[in-house]
Amino acid sequence: MAKEKRVKKENPDRIGAGKFWAWQTRGVSAAANFIVLGFITIYCTDTLKMPPALVGTLLMITKLADGVTDLFAGFLIDRTKTRWGKGRPYEFAILGVWLCTWLLYSTPENASLAVKCVWVAAMYSLVTAIFLTLLQSSQNVYFVRSFATNGQRIRNASFGGIVIMLCSVALSIAFPVLMNRVATSPAGWSGLMAMVSVPLGLIGILRFVFVKETVQVEEEAGEKASFKDVTTLLTRNPYMLMVSLMWLFYSMVTGMGAGTYFFAYVVGNIELMGVTQAFGMIVLPLLFFFPLMMKKIPAGKMALAGCIAYAASGIVLFAAGGNVPMIIVATILTGVGTLPITYLTDIMMIDCGSYNAWKGRRRMDGTIGAIKGFAGKLGGGLGSGLVGFLMAAGGYDGALETQPESALFAIRLLMGIVPAVVFTLTGVMMLFYKIDKLQPEINKPVEVKAG
Repeated sequence: MAKEKRVKKENPDRIGAGKFWAWQTRGVSAAANFIVLGFITIYCTDTLKMPPALVGTLLMITKLADGVTDLFAGFLIDRTKTRWGKGRPYEFAILGVWLCTWLLYSTPENASLAVKCVWVAAMYSLVTAIFLTLLQSSQNVYFVRSFATNGQRIRNASFGGIVIMLCSVALSIAFPVLMNRVATSPAGWSGLMAMVSVPLGLIGILRFVFVKETVQVEEEAGEKASFKDVTTLLTRNPYMLMVSLMWLFYSMVTGMGAGTYFFAYVVGNIELMGVTQAFGMIVLPLLFFFPLMMKKIPAGKMALAGCIAYAASGIVLFAAGGNVPMIIVATILTGVGTLPITYLTDIMMIDCGSYNAWKGRRRMDGTIGAIKGFAGKLGGGLGSGLVGFLMAAGGYDGALETQPESALFAIRLLMGIVPAVVFTLTGVMMLFYKIDKLQPEINKPVEVKAG
């Protein structure tokens, strides 16, 4: 028995319980913010009475402009060196995320359309272009310096994914109900967001408080990153571009926010949105097997499988219309597709940094994280624009309780056909992701050391 305990303690892939739970806090907070921001389009069209094409254009332009800050943030973080670490100091941005999210959903009720546009654009930009950008760009930098081995990182991503998904599902169930019952006016939206923002902001900062950067990466002793290192990364690391494109397409689909319209007008009951999403929890046990699966199945192949499942869910969802059992099937397929993409993207990005080091270049973890953030913003912008344009073309009017058939068809296209096409193309691209085969050689010279 004593020998077994000693072996377990000496296991290099073991993560202490306290560190594990502390690390998840900001992930939970950020995931909750992603869910809340998914309601911004319907808030603008149905509560603020803004035209859908205008909202789509506004959010698209804002997100595309936001993407520029990601590249600067990555360069900034790669040059950061403080007594708290390299990525850890930027965790304070989570407080700014929630403050500006509350302000976003507190747009002055009686303001003119122009003022509403400026307010929404300004608050949304602060959330996404400044605070979320700093968090996303520093994520991999903080991650690789807090967990020493790939085994630890995979375990953290897998089991941490369970925690984040459980919390996300809980909020996904509760928020539509609260929105339907509390957020019935601009003041109701503001009160609801205050109720959500305060506790989640406090939860989100706990990672900074309890998790320190304890892993030293060898390149830190050298010169700071230069602009030439950035251009080299962009032109000579094809795998980083593939992973970034996968994240762009995923962000485009998940950032559309069409689900609220789908359940409100096609299904006819927005409270069922959270209930059906709860069935996505059926796939949670898969996360327990992720560390074992990663030893048997390359990350690229798992991402490919996720694309196939996501494309299939789109086809089923388009055919479902308001049929709840079919929607549940589609939700389960979406859950299967989401898991490998969301929980392995950061691992794949770290692998791309290791590929850089293997090639004799700088890891550039901060810049790689920034490129992921840029891809997410660009994808989200394209998704928002697509929602606005298609719904406007379908004749959607937020002032109407019953929408025309053309608007309902546009919503079904956004929920079903668009994801099916996008993830089919993504899956084809992932067939060329070959970095997994290089891992045995890559990991030898770039293994990080515990400090």
